[in-house]
Amino acid sequence: MGIIKKLVGGFFLLILIGIIGVFGMQYYYENAYDQVPVEVKSETVSGDVFYLSNVLEPGKYLIKAESEGTVEKISILDENGNVLTESEGGKMIYGSSQRFQVRIDYKAPMNVDSYEVSVGIYRLVKK
Repeated sequence: MGIIKKLVGGFFLLILIGIIGVFGMQYYYENAYDQVPVEVKSETVSGDVFYLSNVLEPGKYLIKAESEGTVEKISILDENGNVLTESEGGKMIYGSSQRFQVRIDYKAPMNVDSYEVSVGIYRLVKK
């Protein structure tokens, strides 16, 4: 029974270290880098929509998406349209040595004719 307690405790410790690592990296990138706007847009839309950015040059980027509805996911695509990675939620830091595009899927709120969506893509430049 003692080994099971150690395994469960170790598992939760690893999860805690992972969560601290993710938030620590996000804090570091937000404070050690300047955010240079690349694409910042806001628009009133209706229904489920998506946003597809221009092809971005290699580097580190902060991607923020907001909506009165739901930001379903942020997808990173290569130049051929293949999905490289996806993130649920409205904020993501992504770095690449290859050119890529950002696709953001928005879901409309219930019983609303139109709603506001926005996207901000910022290049992270070391201070």
